[in-house]
Amino acid sequence: MNQSIYQMISFLLNYPNKKMVEILPELQEELEEIENPKVKENIKEFIKLSQNRSLDDWISHYIQHFDFGRLTNLYVTYLKLGEQRERGLELLKLKKYYEAHGFHVTEKELPDYLPLMLEFCGHVPVDISNELLSMHGKAIAEIQNKFNENNSYYRLLFDALFLNMSDNGLTFTVAEESLGGK
Repeated sequence: MNQSIYQMISFLLNYPNKKMVEILPELQEELEEIENPKVKENIKEFIKLSQNRSLDDWISHYIQHFDFGRLTNLYVTYLKLGEQRERGLELLKLKKYYEAHGFHVTEKELPDYLPLMLEFCGHVPVDISNELLSMHGKAIAEIQNKFNENNSYYRLLFDALFLNMSDNGLTFTVAEESLGGK
């Protein structure tokens, strides 16, 4: 069940649209299968807050936090490498990693896009998802910290994500590594 939580969070981190709004009640039903009460509560609260907004307000909040903030965009290698050449190498490594585990990445999205990473994690065994998330966990934790600082309700999804990662045996301390560009 923990792997399906990655898929749910992946879905909710995508750009809001009418279809997402229509699917939210179904997701609430799926929440009952989640064993960790804190994960369940965080996702449930996120869904409730999303349903209480108009679609336009939800989109505006999403754009404000993901499209205009360097530290809150969803491209995890960008946080550390920006537009440096090394980022291209990291993206290629990620694409090959996905392919080595039977997951095809289209050219529509960069392989370091967090919802794509979480979709992958939802389709592979825990040890494989842990390996991938351990490589990028500090960058994801930095995004989480920014949402906590800004009090965005997207922090609920990141809290649920890290609780799920912990349930899978994975923990991080952001202070271990500076995410500033080198």
